[in-house]
Amino acid sequence: MPDLRLYALGIAAAVVTTGVAYALWTQVSALRPARRPHLPGPEAATPARGRAEERKQTGAVEMENVKKGKAKEVAKEKIKVKGKEERKKEVSKGKEKGKEEKWIRKGNEQEKEKEQGKETAAKNEQFKEKPEVEKSDSTKTETPLESSVENQDKNKQILVLGLDGAGKTSILDSLALNKVQHSKAPTQGFNPVCIDIEDNQMEFLEIGGSEPFRSYWEMYLFKGLLLIFVVDSADHNRLPEAKKFLHQLTEANPILPLVVFAHKQDLEAAYHITDIHEALALSEVGNDRKLFLFGTQVTKNGSEIPSTMQDAKDLIAHLAANVQ
Repeated sequence: MPDLRLYALGIAAAVVTTGVAYALWTQVSALRPARRPHLPGPEAATPARGRAEERKQTGAVEMENVKKGKAKEVAKEKIKVKGKEERKKEVSKGKEKGKEEKWIRKGNEQEKEKEQGKETAAKNEQFKEKPEVEKSDSTKTETPLESSVENQDKNKQILVLGLDGAGKTSILDSLALNKVQHSKAPTQGFNPVCIDIEDNQMEFLEIGGSEPFRSYWEMYLFKGLLLIFVVDSADHNRLPEAKKFLHQLTEANPILPLVVFAHKQDLEAAYHITDIHEALALSEVGNDRKLFLFGTQVTKNGSEIPSTMQDAKDLIAHLAANVQ
């Protein structure tokens, strides 16, 4: 019994102590001021606004840099385009200048050829007034070997025609000397040559093959005993041009005997005489005409003329004797 009483008293004392403590805590709490919620002051907000401003400024700087970079790229592209245009203009100017220089050179050459033609024509007029002309073997002159009007029928010539560079002068010189003789310079004007064949002196007249002198070809057909036409067998590109002039000549004089020399047969690119016959359309020059085709060549200077050239020389003498 005494133990229970002590336990009850202990509990009662604890309750009383707890009540007193609670009463004291209540009183103390009533005396404290009420707590306010914590709000950041202006000092605390400032750093946040500063960081935002910094970010804005940084973004603006980056955008400005991007714009400047793009502007530089655009400027570089413009410079490249401008440089290309300037180079194109320079190239175009160079081409135009080249064309102008080419036409100027061509014009000068044409003027030079015209002047040469005029000089030749003037010399021809002067020569017509002279009844006699000195003759020499294998001589070249810019005036034709003509007789007076009364002696034209007695002194008809063997005409030697063909485009420039075909080898007319080399053939004539070789026939005159009976030895191969190369000629380097093309004939400018007229080249009369006298050749002794079978105790007869035959008069040949070569007329230059460049453009200013081709107009004289038909003028001398009436003086021709026969026509020798020379073509370069290796110059394939000019064969159509040679064909055109040959047919013009044969149409102008349908009965004049014709001897064609397919020259430079020694060259690797030379057409065979059958190909030359086809290229020049020799079957169309007229059925009533005496026509002969020889393949010729001149090789080493001083050597004897090939047998084909000797055969052609004999044939020419025979034809000229029959025509006279």
